[in-house]
Amino acid sequence: MILPIPKIYKAPLLFSALVVDTKDAERMLIINRMNGDKLAHFKINDGLNTRVLPLNYSVDPNLAVVMFDDDSQFNAAITDNVQAMLINVFSFDINNPQPYEPLIG
Repeated sequence: MILPIPKIYKAPLLFSALVVDTKDAERMLIINRMNGDKLAHFKINDGLNTRVLPLNYSVDPNLAVVMFDDDSQFNAAITDNVQAMLINVFSFDINNPQPYEPLIG
């Protein structure tokens, strides 16, 4: 007996993406500015650095981003009230993370 293969539609899977263009920094710390929770702490390269975060961070500007220079050439830099962009993980290109409107439906 041959069973029919159902057609599967990819429903949008929405998340947030934070894209930061960096120069002369070695580490980045992303925190929730409302409660101080650490969301991510990672080494970075010069250029675009992307981190996928939970969906709620694309709704309100509840993030603070701290960039550290381990070479001690510059002071740490912090940006407050950061809002991540809304992404659909099925259509988001992490190698070209330009702002876009996700396809819904």
